[in-house]
Amino acid sequence: MLMELVQRQMLLKRLTPLMMQWGVTAYSAAVSLGLSVLFARSMGSSAFGHYTYIYVLASVLVLAQDAGFNTLLLRERAAPSASLRSHCSQLPTVAVLHLLVTTGLFIVFAGVCSKWIDAPSLMSGIVCFAAIMLMQWQSSWLKGSGKFERDAVFLFCSRTVSAIFVLVAVLTIGPSPSVIFLAWSAGLLLSLALHYRHFPTLAAIEWQFPTWAYRSSLTFFAVGLASTLYHQIDIIILRNLLGEIPAIGHYAVATRIHDGLMLLATPVVLMLFRRMRVLAMQPGAGNRFSRNAVIGALLIGTCLAVVGWIFGPWIVGILFGNVYAEGAHKLIQLLFLALVFALPNFVLEQNAIATQNERLLAFGFLLAVAINVALNFYLIPTIGVEGAAWATILTEVVLCAILTHGLRREVFS
Repeated sequence: MLMELVQRQMLLKRLTPLMMQWGVTAYSAAVSLGLSVLFARSMGSSAFGHYTYIYVLASVLVLAQDAGFNTLLLRERAAPSASLRSHCSQLPTVAVLHLLVTTGLFIVFAGVCSKWIDAPSLMSGIVCFAAIMLMQWQSSWLKGSGKFERDAVFLFCSRTVSAIFVLVAVLTIGPSPSVIFLAWSAGLLLSLALHYRHFPTLAAIEWQFPTWAYRSSLTFFAVGLASTLYHQIDIIILRNLLGEIPAIGHYAVATRIHDGLMLLATPVVLMLFRRMRVLAMQPGAGNRFSRNAVIGALLIGTCLAVVGWIFGPWIVGILFGNVYAEGAHKLIQLLFLALVFALPNFVLEQNAIATQNERLLAFGFLLAVAINVALNFYLIPTIGVEGAAWATILTEVVLCAILTHGLRREVFS
């Protein structure tokens, strides 16, 4: 009886961090979806499409603000590399200084480009994503030290406080990109201030260019850049080819649901990643596990595609209203169909990182970006917004083929 109680407590202790991470991910996805519904309903399809366009631009610029430091902080906090062991204490300072400099430069750049773009909205978006980056760095620092429960609490507080700030601002001032981004920033900065005790110690600034830091983060930056461009560039192309039309808002709604499903899959995929990383240290031990994970993702993606094809338009109507349901009818069906390949690709991406095949992953994403851009420029003028959805499906197929071929020994041999 005592042994059973001890085993139960040990199992609960092991599962608690994972369940908390899953819970905060699901909570964040639900809050983000709820805010998206509020924005879409209160702004209208054209204005919501404009907000999404600014959001995507800022999400691309934040890659340079991050420069790969998010992954580098996570890795070095967990286990410092031999080449960086002597510089490990300086890494948080270098990252924060880099963020401040790049944020200032991008704000100036947005002001210079005010003739061609909504500069105030983009400036506020740049500030917002700088705050998001600080939050993600703190989260990576906690994860790297094994404090998953503390990280889950921190993420929960950050998401709750920022959502309250955004909600109050939208209801009192009105929905606009600048209002949303600035309120979001204020909420995140307040959450960071409340958790200052868990910050890493910032070393004194050394006025010498930290070549060692950027050399280490270069690969992670390349992977992040290619991944973000691949997943976000369709909105930018749509905006420039078609202008501000309601159909872009319909497509933005469909992509939010698609991205929400991928976000819900993240905790499971990260659990798979940890297991794949452990097995990767034992030659030949991880093949069966990785293969089963990819097959499982394929089956789940197929089931979701069938469900989405049948009920997708109804889901859009319930969440966003009948206007969006009519405009996004075909779009949501196509993006659900893309999950057949997107979920296996998600698992294959983690396998590439676990088996130290980051170069293959970067190459696959860069090629996927090129193919996606070409398909968008060819299909959008021909069949409109649906062309972007078809480009997503075809690009996922190509990326799946690249990763499957490149990882055939690690997964399928």
